[in-house]
Amino acid sequence: MYVFEHALLNLVKNKGRNILLGIMLFAVITSSVVALSIFNASDAIIANARVEFNSMVQIRPRSRQIGGNSEASQAAPLPEDLLRFAESEYLADAHIGAGGGFVRGNETVFYLKSPDDLSAFEAEIREKGLPDDWIVFRDEAAYRRMIAPIESLQDVSLTFLLVVLLFGAAVMMLLSVIAIRERKYEIGVLRAMGMKKKKVALGLWFETILITCICFLLGMITGTALATPVSNLLWSGDGQISIALSTITAVQILGVSLLLATIAGVVSVSRITKYEPIKILMERN
Repeated sequence: MYVFEHALLNLVKNKGRNILLGIMLFAVITSSVVALSIFNASDAIIANARVEFNSMVQIRPRSRQIGGNSEASQAAPLPEDLLRFAESEYLADAHIGAGGGFVRGNETVFYLKSPDDLSAFEAEIREKGLPDDWIVFRDEAAYRRMIAPIESLQDVSLTFLLVVLLFGAAVMMLLSVIAIRERKYEIGVLRAMGMKKKKVALGLWFETILITCICFLLGMITGTALATPVSNLLWSGDGQISIALSTITAVQILGVSLLLATIAGVVSVSRITKYEPIKILMERN
């Protein structure tokens, strides 16, 4: 209990140093919230797009090589054939194009109930009259074009997150070393009073945890507010992206915050174990 009370008193006593540490933690946590929110939102968009495109199938004529030139079959399914195809039990919906199934910008698109139903759907519509020289396919090129800007945004957010974490960890270690040096005499007094190294280190870690909790709450609020504007600033696609803070992101940010606090605690412990109370007090005198 004394260790915790002492940590609370030191938050006020060493407010200048703690404010500097808090500003650093706040910046790292806020940046991490923005980066992780964008990364997780992009990942969800890509996953949803994958499911959607896997469920979308089209038909087109198979190209044939004649005399070195590519020639497409002209035996297109009739509109009534397409309507019969659309009655399949494997479909959730269908858009029947006026071009009979393969006119750019006006294609027939079938929406499967499940992506796993592709083979069964193809077998059914072939029985209903789809010519052998027509193929059932998924438009992978359209999918790649759609997710390319999202993947780019995701890569930028991940790179930014890694840079922020590495920089934050380095600064936290530096600030911890400086703090221990400045408080060497205080540590010597506590050790001379009989406090074990473990309790001294625990008190310093408590201080960092308390600062981290405050910065975590402020950083979550600020980062959530900034995530959508920043994502739209980096977004190269059409429209805008709306970023909402998910539970997964909140847990990840909490983990990042505790990791930074632990790094500072490990550095503090490693420095404290090198100090002997009598030597510290003699140097002071």
